[in-house]
Amino acid sequence: MLERPGERGQPPWWWRYALQPVFHALWRWLLRPLFSVLWWPLPRRFKRWLGARFHGVTHDEAWGYGVWSLVAVTIAVPELTAAVDDKAPWPTISGTVGELEWVWSPTSLIVVAAIVFIAAHAVASPLREPSKVGVHGGRGRTPGGRFTTRPDRPVAVVSPYWYFLIAVAFVIVGSVLAAERANGKWDLAYVLYPLIAFWCLVVPSLLAAVRAWDVPFPTLFRTIANLERRLHFVALVLIAGFVILLIHLAFYPWPDISHVLQTHHPQTTSK
Repeated sequence: MLERPGERGQPPWWWRYALQPVFHALWRWLLRPLFSVLWWPLPRRFKRWLGARFHGVTHDEAWGYGVWSLVAVTIAVPELTAAVDDKAPWPTISGTVGELEWVWSPTSLIVVAAIVFIAAHAVASPLREPSKVGVHGGRGRTPGGRFTTRPDRPVAVVSPYWYFLIAVAFVIVGSVLAAERANGKWDLAYVLYPLIAFWCLVVPSLLAAVRAWDVPFPTLFRTIANLERRLHFVALVLIAGFVILLIHLAFYPWPDISHVLQTHHPQTTSK
């Protein structure tokens, strides 16, 4: 289940004989035609420019783009759908945090602490100079950008096949069980979003800190730093959107708070 950085181990039998044919068929008959339809109308000059900007993308860098894009879609699709239809049956992450703030007010302090952590990380590790692998004051960083207390140990990478199999299985099984026993949509949200955060943030950080093991994908900050070196303006837009999302979570339902203020302080119409 462990590999050396930069090496790609042999896929397990269940991947080669069960899942790989499914993904190949999905790519051949659905995803590739869809990408072709979206790619074909673009100007030829833009295609050459984009190909040059992303020339030489490493395997780890591609994993970062794929994993964090999937997480972004998981958050954005319910949010955008709820913005259009406020009666959507599935929970959004902002609505979930707002519900938690209503039930337990210190939740907003946790979100504000996350904003401060991100701001401090951005100041300490500028995007143009992502932290390098090595020892810094008795601590180190793995190739994926995570802190480790064992910089003297050779870094090993957890096999992506096993890691994503276990993570996806936990998320799906936990969400299905929560949906079956839920009394409302918030019960599902309390399980779904923490499980995603657990396998994308908590487990990778613990493995790196304690065992000097890296997961197949780099951190969100390292991924944004890689993207910033290739498409500077896109990285800035992503950071701005990420900060807006956190402020939206901390002061939910900001920016749509005018009706809340008017409820508590109704304005009289002057004649």
